[in-house]
Amino acid sequence: MDQSGQHTFFESEQVLLVLAKHGETQGKLYLYTLVDGDWQTDLADVPVWLGRSGLTLSNLKKEGDGFTPQGYFPIKRILGKGKKSIRNLEYTQIRRYHFWSDDPKSKHYNQLLTKKEKGAIPLWESEIYDLFVVIEHNTNPSLPGQGSMIFLHPWMEAKPTSGCVGINREGLDKIVETLDGYKSPFLIISLLDEN
Repeated sequence: MDQSGQHTFFESEQVLLVLAKHGETQGKLYLYTLVDGDWQTDLADVPVWLGRSGLTLSNLKKEGDGFTPQGYFPIKRILGKGKKSIRNLEYTQIRRYHFWSDDPKSKHYNQLLTKKEKGAIPLWESEIYDLFVVIEHNTNPSLPGQGSMIFLHPWMEAKPTSGCVGINREGLDKIVETLDGYKSPFLIISLLDEN
């Protein structure tokens, strides 16, 4: 654990890996779990869509730039419209009163809200928020303009996202069923080494 009591990537026993080539808006997703000292493959080569601008380093990400941030992100929160039992991770069942702020001027920027405010996006009204994993980019602390609403969510369209990672619903369901908070899961989004 680090000084704040948070688990570090090196303690993780579960890794969700997204890889893509430089400049590409499509990539592949893999899910691995450490079982009895060996890494087990739970998912492999699952196609995903990335932001319309491709990948950028997390510290270079800006609001509205269309990039998906690269980096190491602890998996802590899942939200969805249905009742779910999530293993040892925070789960919020979305209601009509749930919103997410993507207004850099708001003191609640990049936070889940339980009442509407200017610039807040209603989560209830879109299918892409039926079930999603929060990608913990710019969430603690949340710095104005550094990017918001970065999720791993269902994606039915054959086109890039606005900066999230889009996946077919079957793959997302499998991920959510497999994740276990006791294994300190991490998401890695990285460029594929082309050498």
